[in-house]
Amino acid sequence: MSDTLRKKKPSSVNSTPQVKDFISKLEKGSYLDRIITNAKETLEENMFAGKNIEKKKIPKYYIEKYDLYVLYVMNLDASRRLTYTLVSDGVGVSVNILEIFLDHKEYEKRFGYR
Repeated sequence: MSDTLRKKKPSSVNSTPQVKDFISKLEKGSYLDRIITNAKETLEENMFAGKNIEKKKIPKYYIEKYDLYVLYVMNLDASRRLTYTLVSDGVGVSVNILEIFLDHKEYEKRFGYR
């Protein structure tokens, strides 16, 4: 069964310190705050809501920085994205939001697209 057809709640949804810092500086109720909040709420209901990135297409940055081999990307709107991974936390599986891309150019650069 593909990830888009599965639906499973994670034990928690967390963020890296950089993402937490970014979110804390957003104006409450702003467009960006609302779309990120919506994405987090979606992930709280379904940890497979994003698109799973094939292992061979995961940027080295994520492998080297986070030692991970499971990566998802979620569209926030037409140009903004976030990346997250799934981590076993002893209780179940948690979502860890790794990065938020404010424009498609940043996202393309991270993933090596031209």
